[in-house]
Amino acid sequence: MSPCRKGTAGRAKPHQARGQRVRLAGPGDGMVLVFFALLSVAVFGLAALVIDLAIVRVTQSQMQAAADAAALEGALGRDLAPLDPTLSDLERRARAAAFAALLFDGDLDRGTLESDLLLGAGPTFETGVGGVANPAGGALLAGAPWVPQLAWNEAQNLSFGDLVAGDFQPLDPSAPGRSDWHVEAADYGRFDFSPAASGLAFLARLRRSPPSAPLDRIAGVSSAGPTVPFLFGLGSPLGASDPDTYDPRRDGLTVRATAVASALRATAASVAGPGRPGLAPVGLRAVGGGGAPQRCWISLEETLWAALPDGAPVTLTVAPDGSVLGTAAGALVHGATRGLARLGEPLIEGPVALPGGPAAEWSGLLYLGLHQRDGGGALRLRGFTALTGVSAAALPGPAFELRGQKRATLVAPANASAQPALAFDLSFAAAPLPGAAPLLAPALTR
Repeated sequence: MSPCRKGTAGRAKPHQARGQRVRLAGPGDGMVLVFFALLSVAVFGLAALVIDLAIVRVTQSQMQAAADAAALEGALGRDLAPLDPTLSDLERRARAAAFAALLFDGDLDRGTLESDLLLGAGPTFETGVGGVANPAGGALLAGAPWVPQLAWNEAQNLSFGDLVAGDFQPLDPSAPGRSDWHVEAADYGRFDFSPAASGLAFLARLRRSPPSAPLDRIAGVSSAGPTVPFLFGLGSPLGASDPDTYDPRRDGLTVRATAVASALRATAASVAGPGRPGLAPVGLRAVGGGGAPQRCWISLEETLWAALPDGAPVTLTVAPDGSVLGTAAGALVHGATRGLARLGEPLIEGPVALPGGPAAEWSGLLYLGLHQRDGGGALRLRGFTALTGVSAAALPGPAFELRGQKRATLVAPANASAQPALAFDLSFAAAPLPGAAPLLAPALTR
């Protein structure tokens, strides 16, 4: 036995415990790495899909907020210029488009540079969308968020435009349970909405779609932002080779948002202020017990007002005892209220302190209350109407005279509310008499 190997027989190696067998690597030892590699593909793919869905959800939510604001502003401005419908339509479309963009302006001033907040209707990326030749290669670099610039669509009011005036029908009259009534077709046609320049509803539409969409980028009518990149698909070799076939990996994901605002019967209105249309103020009424005087506004008997044709000239003379005489409608009644006037509320009858001359509130569009007496003899609000003020003057007596023109049905400016008030007799929430020209207010309907 060699001296150098003396005493080594039967002795365990330093890294081997005594009595433990030494096992050589077998053919199955690499399966863990294989399983891990396969599992990592699924895990990272699922993570990418979750990110994609989150980006799409946030983008759609931001686009919907802009569509809601634009639709409400479009319905709100239907009578910005009561005597010139064409001017009103142009102005409200300009406002609706501006509101959609203003929602993403950090300092609420479109005339200044973009703020550091970089608000927008979803993110954009410099690669992976918009016809990039190799979307699977290169890095995705975040660009500035997309800020919508809606087309006015004022010339023909086409149904697929960004901004569309029309009439909204909430239910199919022949089949109220129809499931496809509110569905928007591929050509943007809808059963529930019919384009009409003089309609009481207004539709606003935002979209992020590929350039191949034929109706989405027509000058002056429609507009669209870039698609949302499909991050999950960028690492996949699969995809449509035909450029005319939609491929989300190459073309990105399409996201749309649509809102419809329609005019509903206003259930509340406030007293007019300088530069703000509202209930026609005629003076103050003293409150017993030393309280602050209440602002008073004109309310007319509904049946007599309904007998007047739209556009008829109206002369209202208000006396200190609160009565109102109308040259074309006979004796009417003046009421008083504090703050907002709501349907079903009783009016306050009694003397008023008349102004010595016309105020700024008497110019332009004025609202009037419409009332009837209930079973107990009290005057209760049935609704609101409007007239265009022509002149106002204090008369000897004293008295106060207002001359104007009866307005047809119109959409109220921002100080009217279309939210139903439940705390009143439902009989006063019924539809007003035919010809009463109710005041309408915009509300989101879809």
